[in-house]
Amino acid sequence: MLIICTGPDTFLARQKVRDLMEAYRQKHVSTGAVIERLETSTSIQDAISKLSNLGLFATKRLLKYENLFAGITPAQAKKFIQTLTADDNQTVVLTYEDKPPTKKILDLFQKENLFIYAHESLKGTALNKWIVDRCKTYNIATPPTSKLVELFSDNLWAIDTALQSIQVLNNMTVNENGLDNDVGAFALIDEFMQNNPNWRSDFLNNDPHELLPILISQIINWNRIKDRQADDVHPYVQKKLSYIKFKDSNEMTLKIFRAMQASRNSLSQNQEIVQLLF
Repeated sequence: MLIICTGPDTFLARQKVRDLMEAYRQKHVSTGAVIERLETSTSIQDAISKLSNLGLFATKRLLKYENLFAGITPAQAKKFIQTLTADDNQTVVLTYEDKPPTKKILDLFQKENLFIYAHESLKGTALNKWIVDRCKTYNIATPPTSKLVELFSDNLWAIDTALQSIQVLNNMTVNENGLDNDVGAFALIDEFMQNNPNWRSDFLNNDPHELLPILISQIINWNRIKDRQADDVHPYVQKKLSYIKFKDSNEMTLKIFRAMQASRNSLSQNQEIVQLLF
């Protein structure tokens, strides 16, 4: 079986890939199936080779690729289809494609062996509904739908990052001394920004998917405070960040966004993401 997830909306396409992998994991991994992430070895020949070598005691597998069909020829497609058919549905080949394969290539496949999830950019009511649903995911009670659309149009990557930042701020509770935030996560961010010798080991012991949104939010706020463009940042946050001497801020900011990009594009997972900050 071949499953292709493609755009033009890359956020939705990649989200579908993650959802399919999680559904496969929940349904099959407990019974001995395996998931192989093969983004770094993506080639149609690699897929053909893996499909041809199941072994005597083969189990079900999901092979995850990136842009497997980029530059594929009809001859290669026919060989891949032949090998996929012989596999007899033991293996699911799942690929994210920046651009969908051509109609000439797709017409070579039998419909029962091919599933395509193409994601168009969201507009109007569909975009507003997506934002509202995403706000529920982040426990944001009042969706700033019109403002987000005004700022970011249909860029779901930018909207999602903004919502993560809002979630971080909403998770801070106000007391008589100002903001009392999640000491653990924010203490780690402070270590990073101040280049505390312990930040590397402390980051490696935590979930980067939880730390990255907070880190990006704090870095954005720090830069806005430095540039005197932070009127809407809470006074406590302004005061706290203004005392931090963030060395090599430009270089480190680039590393942070590269780590986020790698995470979003499934190029890095878990602690590999943290390594990109070193």
